[in-house]
Amino acid sequence: MFSRVAFLVALSVPVGAQPPAWTPYNQGLEQQHQVNGEAIASLDHLVPLDIPHPVLADCAATYTVESSLSPASGWCLTRIKDGYRLEAWTDRCSVANTQCDSVVVPIDKEIAELMQDIWINALLDTHYPRAYSGGLDGTTYFFQVHSQGLYLRGQTWSPEGERPPAWLVSVGSDIMSYARSQGSDPEKLRAALAKCRDQLFSYYRKRSSRGA
Repeated sequence: MFSRVAFLVALSVPVGAQPPAWTPYNQGLEQQHQVNGEAIASLDHLVPLDIPHPVLADCAATYTVESSLSPASGWCLTRIKDGYRLEAWTDRCSVANTQCDSVVVPIDKEIAELMQDIWINALLDTHYPRAYSGGLDGTTYFFQVHSQGLYLRGQTWSPEGERPPAWLVSVGSDIMSYARSQGSDPEKLRAALAKCRDQLFSYYRKRSSRGA
């Protein structure tokens, strides 16, 4: 259904490896590093979201899935007077800012804060890579956060492996399932979020200690 015609992508340095020395950008050199779908899936960070995309300004955090084979879906975490609510939707309607097939559930403040904590720190690691690849079809995941004085957006394409983008997609899917189940197991979601946050923070600390 959706096609990604151009993405900024690059090879990532594993956490345990020493990153290469920095050099100024050189187009001729970088063109030797054009990457394929497998390399895209191994990125360890989100890339900036520059193309036109729905901006859900009322949401504290959002997650959107766009596949070339199925309708779009996603969720929106919103602040309300007495706490937070979570809305999950499938296949956006033609009318702006409305959704088809949506479900809304209240969500615990601690869980909502965990969600924002994860999204903020992952999105603060968003950056442009040096190599390009185009003509990719598949599943693209979009992340937005509007919280704690920050407004950040990023995306990833079909991530794999034990890296932050894959963890984000996994926990984003867990949040979607929680909403679809009418909030049936908040403790299970809380545990999944805490695990994701701990994984992210540990990964970033290890990478930083190695000078990445």
